[in-house]
Amino acid sequence: MRMHCRTTRKVFCLKLFAVAALALPLAAAAGVVLPENTDEILVNPDMGLVMFHYSNRQWAYGQLQERGDTLDWFPGVSTVYFRLPWCLLEPNEGEYRWDIIDSYAAPWIAAGKQIGLRVTCCESRYPFATPKWVKDAGAKGWFFGMKMIKIFGKDPPGGEMELWEPDYGDPVFLEKHENFLKAMARRYDGNPNVAFIDVGSIGMWGEGHTHAYEKELKAAGCDPEETFHRHYELYRRTFPHSTILCIDDQAGSINPKPVADVPLMKKAYDLGFGFRDDSIMVFTSDMVQERLKSHPWWFHADWAEYFAKSAPVFVEHEHYGLSTDRGAWNDEKLVESVDAYHATWLSLHGWPKEIYDNSKEAYARAARRIGYRFELRKVEFPDEVALGEPFAVKSEWVNVGVAKCYKGATLALTLLDGKGRVAWVSTDYSHDFKDAEPKTGGVEKPMSLSTRCVAGFKGDIPEFNDGVWVYTVAKKVGNFANDKRVPTIEPGIYTLCVSLGSPDGTPRIALPLKRQIGNTRRYSVGAIKVK
Repeated sequence: MRMHCRTTRKVFCLKLFAVAALALPLAAAAGVVLPENTDEILVNPDMGLVMFHYSNRQWAYGQLQERGDTLDWFPGVSTVYFRLPWCLLEPNEGEYRWDIIDSYAAPWIAAGKQIGLRVTCCESRYPFATPKWVKDAGAKGWFFGMKMIKIFGKDPPGGEMELWEPDYGDPVFLEKHENFLKAMARRYDGNPNVAFIDVGSIGMWGEGHTHAYEKELKAAGCDPEETFHRHYELYRRTFPHSTILCIDDQAGSINPKPVADVPLMKKAYDLGFGFRDDSIMVFTSDMVQERLKSHPWWFHADWAEYFAKSAPVFVEHEHYGLSTDRGAWNDEKLVESVDAYHATWLSLHGWPKEIYDNSKEAYARAARRIGYRFELRKVEFPDEVALGEPFAVKSEWVNVGVAKCYKGATLALTLLDGKGRVAWVSTDYSHDFKDAEPKTGGVEKPMSLSTRCVAGFKGDIPEFNDGVWVYTVAKKVGNFANDKRVPTIEPGIYTLCVSLGSPDGTPRIALPLKRQIGNTRRYSVGAIKVK
């Protein structure tokens, strides 16, 4: 039998191995095992590459995808993102169109993937991104021309469009928007299928670019930031069980101050928000001030590093087609941004096929680094254990990703019988993998565990005194009333597997390990005898 991992002890004799190997490929026998890790690209919850199905409009970028296509052909894609104006989701007060999200989310969820959400209140393509009925209800706001948001000094195609921007602090606007968010929360807050929700209610595209609003408030001598604080508090109050992301531009597109000196970002951090940069690779060096020419591809990696201590970070690049046409795209910088930002998510902000055809190698490299990635470096367990007696399994893990596993994970040890059936599961509550620090600057930070386990039970069960019950059962299935064995696992040879996931032992996280048992996310590390 070929062994796929090294061990410091002799293997069990072939006769014993044959018992447990009826249906499973066993790894080496017990001892100190050094499992074989791989460089495969994984798809895991709450991290990964994110496809933009809706990017502020209905036709981009999911329109060209076949219905039900969850981009399994694009390695590392774990999430589909829906960014839509409020007017499309609540065209009339109290009437909601969640179907335009859920209809496309369904196949992704069925495939074990997740969704992300942003709802905006001001858009460059919709005169009333905030529904007109909100204005008609008395909410204050201002009209402004499209020419006020020229892109890099050029008038947009199609000439001027008149847009309406709400007063984000107006009580009517806030009341109506809070009602909408509450309806949204009833559907999506705490939903395990939802990876994150952006604070999208501030400024153009939800990015905080306020045009008429800021102009009017500055004319009145007011500071809009206090209102933005109220929006952050509204989202935290409405979505208490969700991962919420703030957006860097909401505190200034090119703000050089540290987070501690930026009240809005400090507020977001204190509320437990994650962080999002919209967008990197927008500029080339000749488009920005002299002081920024040394690094024109992004401006807030230092903010991301601050947030990443306790919450996830999303890196969104510029629309792929615009970035490449402008000469601002750089495959190497895409990969570098994942490390610079300690990124948990990275965007596919464009037509997926175009991105894949031209930058798939860069994305593959990024996907192997993004988020968390747990390698099992060593595991030690006894050759045999006694039924009902405690024993220890020692293991050493390294998070070789760039970010933490913020929602945590629990180690589970599973015994499988010779037919591949789960015979016993034990979880280690003493360690949470959210504490596993990522690899930074080439330095690994191993996490060592010693897990106390007990396989099955030993001892007698009391006599049955209910003669009628005993008689009835014995007549149907055989007389076991006086049998002293507690129903539990039988002595024998079992495959020992490791997995990471829920506290109840359900595997959730794919590992870059060989010897996965089917598609269970359980990984064989050897054989163990229960006597």
